[in-house]
Amino acid sequence: MAKKKPAPVNTDAQGLFFVAIGSLAILALWSFTFLHPEANWLGYLGYIVALAMQSLFGVGAYLIPCYFVFLGVRLLQKQKWIHSDHLYFLITLASTCMLLSVFAESYPDKAKAFDGRVISETLAMSSPYPRTLIRFYLGGYPFYYLYTDLPGIHFEKTLSPIGTTLIFFSLGLVSFLLLTRVRVITTANAIWNLLVGLFGWIKKTMRPSPKTQAPVQKTFSGLKINNLPEPKKKLTEILKTEKKVKPTVVTPPVIQQKKEKEFAAPRSKKEQIAIPTQRLMVKSDSSYKLPPPHLLANPTQKIDQPTLKKDLMQQAAVLEETLKSFGIEAKVGEINSGPTITSFEVHPSIGVKVQKIKALENDIALNMQAKSIRIVAPIPGKAAVGVEVPALHPQEVSFKEMLLSYQQKPRKLTIPILLGKAINGDWVYTDLAKMPHCLVAGATGSGKSVCINTVVMSILMNARPDEVKLLMVDPKKVELTQYSRLPHMIAPVITEPHGAYAALQWLVKEMQVRYEILKQLGLRNISSFNNRKVNKDLEASLNIPIPEQMPFIVAIVDEFADLMMVSSADIETPIARIAQMARAVGIHLILATQRPSREVITGIIKANIPTRISFKVASRINSQIILDDTGAESLLGNGDLLFLPPGSSQLIRAQGAYISDEEINQVIQSICAQSPPNYLIPSFDSFRSLDTATNDDDDSKGKDALYDKALTIVVASKSASTTYLQRKLKIGYARAASLMDELEENGIIGPQEGSKPRRVIGSGNSQPALFEEEKGFDEEIP
Repeated sequence: MAKKKPAPVNTDAQGLFFVAIGSLAILALWSFTFLHPEANWLGYLGYIVALAMQSLFGVGAYLIPCYFVFLGVRLLQKQKWIHSDHLYFLITLASTCMLLSVFAESYPDKAKAFDGRVISETLAMSSPYPRTLIRFYLGGYPFYYLYTDLPGIHFEKTLSPIGTTLIFFSLGLVSFLLLTRVRVITTANAIWNLLVGLFGWIKKTMRPSPKTQAPVQKTFSGLKINNLPEPKKKLTEILKTEKKVKPTVVTPPVIQQKKEKEFAAPRSKKEQIAIPTQRLMVKSDSSYKLPPPHLLANPTQKIDQPTLKKDLMQQAAVLEETLKSFGIEAKVGEINSGPTITSFEVHPSIGVKVQKIKALENDIALNMQAKSIRIVAPIPGKAAVGVEVPALHPQEVSFKEMLLSYQQKPRKLTIPILLGKAINGDWVYTDLAKMPHCLVAGATGSGKSVCINTVVMSILMNARPDEVKLLMVDPKKVELTQYSRLPHMIAPVITEPHGAYAALQWLVKEMQVRYEILKQLGLRNISSFNNRKVNKDLEASLNIPIPEQMPFIVAIVDEFADLMMVSSADIETPIARIAQMARAVGIHLILATQRPSREVITGIIKANIPTRISFKVASRINSQIILDDTGAESLLGNGDLLFLPPGSSQLIRAQGAYISDEEINQVIQSICAQSPPNYLIPSFDSFRSLDTATNDDDDSKGKDALYDKALTIVVASKSASTTYLQRKLKIGYARAASLMDELEENGIIGPQEGSKPRRVIGSGNSQPALFEEEKGFDEEIP
């Protein structure tokens, strides 16, 4: 007969019970008077309880109701408590009582302050000299006798008062910290901040208030001035003559007020990159046919299933023996065999800590002769621990097989992205329209570039050029340039940083125009626009041209880190705007990088791009940046990935699909044979800075706008360094270093000599106006 499960405990009721008991005990103790039991607030019962607690623990008895209240509050907050907490409290209570006993015996005069509130005893001592002694049991009877009278222990003599104090204070402090789970550093900082605030408040309150000046009229009202001659002219006549007389006093030089400190100016209009203004207007093309799947290579031959099953059972036995050798009783349950990863579901016995299994990651990898393993403890939604081991017979994931499986599905995705196969054998599909943006990271050779090609091929094999438009940025100039001939492309593949900036700014403008169209028509998103009933009269009356349909735009940026290194401020702002707002109008971003550092994947970008794909990375820190979790550093490479889908915190491990360059070229040739490229923008790379186009013959080409001011500062100070220019001009290190190079090229300063400031070997013709402004208020006026 199956055992009945114990009924769930109502922690709220328990918490309220402990709080009530603690509150009543505090009332009984607070109103306790040794000689007047009738004065207790809880009557004689409260007096008896308080007397018992006072007899045993003295003033330390107040800790007992406080502990009950503490337990009750923790239960009300649904916090777990363990049985060792009771032991920690008992040690804290005993240490407190012992310290109170030491205090009462060492300072009996000060202990008199508790007279009447704690139990005391008056003794008549006749030897060696007659005297009266009052003993206050601040720590209770047992602890007082342990400290003073108990033979064999007698802490007052065996440890001395100082030794007893140090030992029991340390013991009580450690127990209290274990009980409350409070960190010492946190507590010390809180106490320090409290003391600083307290002293600041005291200083502020003790500061004398400024004395108010007495009114002049009242102060001199009692004085009488006699025998003063009458003025020959009235005041109005004097003022009139003053206006006519010109002063002969030499006016001092005009002192101008200090100007505000000049900061590095933002990019001027001449330095702005020209942004194209062309609108994306497409018409539906029903004659276009999607590339047939037979252009892709057939999948490789699969491994023999009986052989695979035999090898998996042997691995499961080795895993169980390994865990047993470390004292962990566990059974291997379900086994999921993926293309490159095998996942074992380990069911530990009752009482085995999950963290203990996770700590054996390297030992399990050693015994199973695996390159690296990954432990998922526990598997979400299951009472098991997942041990992911490299497969003994790895296989490639065929893109053609995955494409055929997707095309057989009755329900299609808006922008399908076919990633690969999970470790349980399921295909991993996702919809870019729901993602709506994606971050891809991975070290060299991990499979990141193949994944980008797989994403592009997923779109090409399932979407017409009038449905999805592509915009690609490839700083390496070799990964994506083969797609420039496609009719899906808005412009040829962008390879320059200024071209990427122009393309992102164009995307922002296109997003704003699309939102304006939706606003004029009263629609919410791109799907409702493409499915609308066309009202030609209404659309013709609007002040903005309405396209027949809006295609989705997918912008793919490879080597995103290189762009951020060149111009992070220019690139980050449009990407953040697109990531925040562009989903409703069908504009989606895919950013790929080899180096997922915090300088590349900033907080703004990370917050607005929830979907991430991570291949093998160099360190745990990189894994935490891209996935907010560890594990990517333990991947195998060659397409082994972790996928964080939108709206979920559970990572999916999969093997990315492989597609060769020959397959890509065949698909591109098939598409180009149907439709030639029709670029909206001939080239984003041609939109260079306007100052480059207009200032070719200018002598000051390349001269920094702050060069003259830097020259003035250097000549005036007779010393030059990069940090000095940073402080004076309020600019960054890179710009200050560039100014130093210009000054050296023009012969103003000498070469660098270690860490010393550079010598000024040239001179300026003009007086340093900047320092005149700064010294104007300090100089005396003659």
